[in-house]
Amino acid sequence: MRSVLILGAYDDPQALRVAQCLRASQAAPIWCDTAAFPEKDRLSAGNSGWRLNDEPVPPVGAVYLRGFECNPSASRYAEDFESRPRGLLAQMDEKRSMLSSFVLTLEGEGAVVVNGLMANAQHTNKPYQLALLRRAGLPVPDWLATNDPEEVRSFVKAVGMAVYKPLSGGATVRKVDPEDLTDKRLAALQAAPVLFQELAEGVSIRAYVVGRRVVAAAAIRSSELDYRRGEETVELIRLAPEERRAAVGAARACGMLFTGVDLIRTAKGHKVLECNPSPMFAVFEEKTGLDVAGPLANLLLRLAR
Repeated sequence: MRSVLILGAYDDPQALRVAQCLRASQAAPIWCDTAAFPEKDRLSAGNSGWRLNDEPVPPVGAVYLRGFECNPSASRYAEDFESRPRGLLAQMDEKRSMLSSFVLTLEGEGAVVVNGLMANAQHTNKPYQLALLRRAGLPVPDWLATNDPEEVRSFVKAVGMAVYKPLSGGATVRKVDPEDLTDKRLAALQAAPVLFQELAEGVSIRAYVVGRRVVAAAAIRSSELDYRRGEETVELIRLAPEERRAAVGAARACGMLFTGVDLIRTAKGHKVLECNPSPMFAVFEEKTGLDVAGPLANLLLRLAR
């Protein structure tokens, strides 16, 4: 059996849970601590192949790509971002280039990456992912990505109630209010386009898909429009057959072997909001008692074999 490689911060709860499950199966993973690279951990590539901390990287069959830790606005880079923003941005580009090349090389040698670079890129390319979901025939709320004020006004008039959020993620969802449609407010679109979406009201559901099956699902209740601003309860939930098919279909449409699918159960049926290519699940496991890391580790082991 080839090795399993974890690419992620050594203190990341999700990566730690997967490593724990792999070790329980007598399959200790190789670990590239992307938070410690390049300041501490060493990664080299050349004619003789790749070396990680002065050791040759053995044949890898499966990769859990948790994250590259290349966000210059992360708290760990706050001081550098303030004092040398251009230098930090260049540094992050070089770091990303090295780690991406590592992943692409391993894929070229037969490793399966969970999830690959194209799938991970969907997290910051939301219009592309929404187009994939719509093309697959999944029930996605009507949406519009634009920097055209008149397009926004026409869209909101057509759908009635709408929300907006960044195309690249990173900020919470906001409801479109009347003042958001004023000339002054819409002038902000000259700085950057925004993603608008029909408001789907109902029960928020997170479903984890591993391989081609749902391994865990729960309803997340909050008084906030975006539950990330104030999660109140996480309750075990049984998905309806059509919801389960939608979650698996969304993962397939987005090319993800592992994902957290966000659904809304409305009075008129379910809606698919998005697929997260590297979802957090450690806190979810604690709150629900459900196991996400175990099935994910088993998938990695099957791929490595």
